[in-house]
Parts: sequence; C-alpha cells; structure tokens
Amino acid sequence: MFEPADLYKDAIICLESNHWTDGESSGPIRLTTVGHLAYEKSKDTWSVTYDESDATGMRGTKTRLSLFPNGRVVLSRTGSVEMELEFIKGDQRVEAKSTPYGPVRFSVLTHEVKGNINEQGGEIELGYSLGFENRHTVSTRLQLEVTAQDQNNKMPRGGQQQQNGLSN
Repeated sequence: MFEPADLYKDAIICLESNHWTDGESSGPIRLTTVGHLAYEKSKDTWSVTYDESDATGMRGTKTRLSLFPNGRVVLSRTGSVEMELEFIKGDQRVEAKSTPYGPVRFSVLTHEVKGNINEQGGEIELGYSLGFENRHTVSTRLQLEVTAQDQNNKMPRGGQQQQNGLSN
C-alpha cells in the first residue's frame, strides 16, 4: 500500500506512450488525466499517482511512478492489475509474475530513465524493452509531464480531459 507523503498536491498528468513490435510503431498514444504529485522526505522520493481507466484497459488500477535520488524509477500498480517494475538505465532483469493463466517469465531491459520533479511538477521518461521467451518483442517509450495544481487551477474531478487511445 502507498505511504503518506510530506507534500501532496493534485496534478494534471499528460502521458505519451510509443510502442514498437518487430520494428513497427503502433503510433503515439496520448492521455491526459488527473492524479497526484507527492514527496516523501524520509526517502527523498517524488511520486506521481493516477487511476487507470477504460482508455488504458486497466480500470480499477492505481499506478504510481516513484523517482528516487539515484535516478531509479519504480512503477507500481495496485488494484485490478498488481505489479511492480524497477527501471535502472542499462539494467536487465528477469521477472516472474503470476497470472490467472499461470506464471509468466519476461525480461525488462531499460534503455532510458530520466526524471526531474519538484513541487511545481516535472517529467519522467522511460525507454525499455520487454522480452518473452528470451526474445525482445515490445519496446516502449513512456513520457509523463506533471503539472501540480494550486487551489485556483484544478481540473474538474471525474476523469480525463483529453484522450486518444490507450496508454501503458
């Protein structure tokens, strides 16, 4: 479960995701949603949290991206989809996850990890490849732009302001 934060603000989150399979791009996917920006002083960690929707195919899931001082990013999902992935530039990890259909083994090769966040917002960029059966089949580039909201500048509660596709 997620821990309380020292700083917690509503935020507008703009996601852009590009996926490539066997060198073919599926085209950019863009989604703008409401979420939260938080800072945990004890861990010196910034996090961005938002609820997934029908547009992402993960309704009932809360996604959190945490940016650590060493540049590491952890993506955590709770709810209808449960998972946690760690991204460190140049790192390759083999993961095993349980699914309703049995265990699945895959590798994650991180090409790019960038992040710059403060109390006004910022951005996180990830570039990684997922491999199944020792073959890298899907490469992804994910960009999040986060804008913290003050009391006078909030997006209305209740969902997305703009979307055109799915995001992961």
